[in-house]
Amino acid sequence: MIGKQIKKYRILKGITQEELGRMVGVTTQAVSKWERGSSPDAELLPNIASALGITINMFYEQSIQSLEDSLCSELLSMNREDSLKRLLSLVWRIGLGLSGMNSAERGFADNGYALAELKEKNGYHYYARASTDEGMINAKMDSDFRYLFFMPEPACGYAEYFQNPKELTEVFSVLADEDILKILFYMYTRINLPVSLSLIASNTNMNIDKTERLMEKLCSINLACCTPIATEKGEMKVYTYYNETIVIPLLCSAKEVRDKNVIHWGVWFDRNKPLF
Repeated sequence: MIGKQIKKYRILKGITQEELGRMVGVTTQAVSKWERGSSPDAELLPNIASALGITINMFYEQSIQSLEDSLCSELLSMNREDSLKRLLSLVWRIGLGLSGMNSAERGFADNGYALAELKEKNGYHYYARASTDEGMINAKMDSDFRYLFFMPEPACGYAEYFQNPKELTEVFSVLADEDILKILFYMYTRINLPVSLSLIASNTNMNIDKTERLMEKLCSINLACCTPIATEKGEMKVYTYYNETIVIPLLCSAKEVRDKNVIHWGVWFDRNKPLF
């Protein structure tokens, strides 16, 4: 694959095999051999890339694309449950690779991932966490409910996304209301279906006025949308719930903060720069 890329970019640059060999310090025969399928020594790749005016990563473009296509086809061939398990496994291993661990450490982490399923004890939850200068990973490994949050760090750092604390406190102050959570949990049962104010009130054991006030709060932080509709008895408000894929991970994270029964199978904290 590397040889094909060398030939492709050599031709695009408009140089001969002899010229490339002279620029890199090898024979014309060596360049020809690369382009017919052999790979150059790894220590030569930076010089070859420089001579061709490309980055080293560009030697692997087609391989990466082929891998992506292969993974896509593999997931499409599976049923939904198996494809999600496979996806979680792939992301888990990508995270381990990006953490910078050596092969022995990765083996331990994978082993811990399996042991968490074998050795679960009543009331305990198993996690793996990593924090590096490139980002962070948080994985829950319980066999009955697994998830993985993978957050690469932006070049500007995390601080740029938290410049306005007031916006954050508005969200947390709304979600801190237990009655708000009752409404959210009920509306999750009616996903993508507009719900009347009276139906929300009756299913959460709240009066209409209080329910309306709380729904206004949910609308203010863009978790619900109010739509007036005309009926025989006049105008009526109905509500549709938004952003269900945002709140559930947030609630999972909140539960982790409060959870005392935690066992860590793997923790890698080698971050050297501050979070903010």
